[in-house]
Amino acid sequence: MGFLTRINYMRSAKYWLVFSLVLSLVSLGALGFMGLNLGIDFTGGKMLDVQYKVDLTNAQVEDAVHAVVGQNASVQEAQMKGGETGSEWFIRTPELSEADRTKLLDELKKNGEYTIISEDDVSGAVSSELATKAGIALAIAALLQIIYVWFRFEFKFGITAVLALVHDLIITLGLLALMRVQINSTFVAAILTVLGYSMNDTIVVIDRIRENLKFRKKGETLEEMTTRSIQEVITRSLYTGVSVQAMLISMLVFGGDTIWDFAMTLLIGVTAGTYSSIFIASALWLFWHQWEDQRKKKLSGKPSRA
Repeated sequence: MGFLTRINYMRSAKYWLVFSLVLSLVSLGALGFMGLNLGIDFTGGKMLDVQYKVDLTNAQVEDAVHAVVGQNASVQEAQMKGGETGSEWFIRTPELSEADRTKLLDELKKNGEYTIISEDDVSGAVSSELATKAGIALAIAALLQIIYVWFRFEFKFGITAVLALVHDLIITLGLLALMRVQINSTFVAAILTVLGYSMNDTIVVIDRIRENLKFRKKGETLEEMTTRSIQEVITRSLYTGVSVQAMLISMLVFGGDTIWDFAMTLLIGVTAGTYSSIFIASALWLFWHQWEDQRKKKLSGKPSRA
């Protein structure tokens, strides 16, 4: 990948930002018109744990559930305990009337005799509380990362790094809305993982920019210095991103329905995070610095190095 270290990345910085702006607007439009496909962890519903005496496939149980509830339900196989024979299933559905509950239990019985291990209702109030806490967790994570980068580097780096995180979050949510990926409790863990990965990758880039800024070559412009910084870390960033993406694709292909939503959220977020770390955070910092240099030039009448 030696050619990657010869590309003038910042020469096309405006185009990267325009592309991201368009993608962000499309994502916001998807969120506004379609909304997220919220699971019962956020909307409320019923959770059933049933155990059959016979082995069943995921498709058999799903067909029984979807015949009554529709597609807005999830089925997950549980690990049988103590070497018992048969199969155990976690079933999550939207809120059901007593008549629909009875229909669901009758439909499940067509696959064989079963025992209800547990049956719980998730209220709307609990779901609303979970959504609120998820939002607070994301806000605190972003704030702490701003503070860390601000003190570790400088204020501009902190703001541009968090703008890159907001970019990743918007695009991830927008694509999840377009793909109708179900949002459940694991979504919070996936998003926090994405934010942590993206910030870590961004710090690698801005740390190299900070080092090169201190030892800027004679006559080197800010654009040239920023491009050189990216060229010095691009291979590491892409190797890391591709390695993680390969693992996530394997999870999507071989992991089954149980972890598909979680893995897809991570795949979209990691891809957006790798892109924003290289092209968005650095470009925003460069334009901010160039704007400040131009302003100082006008005030002082001296030429700018940018």
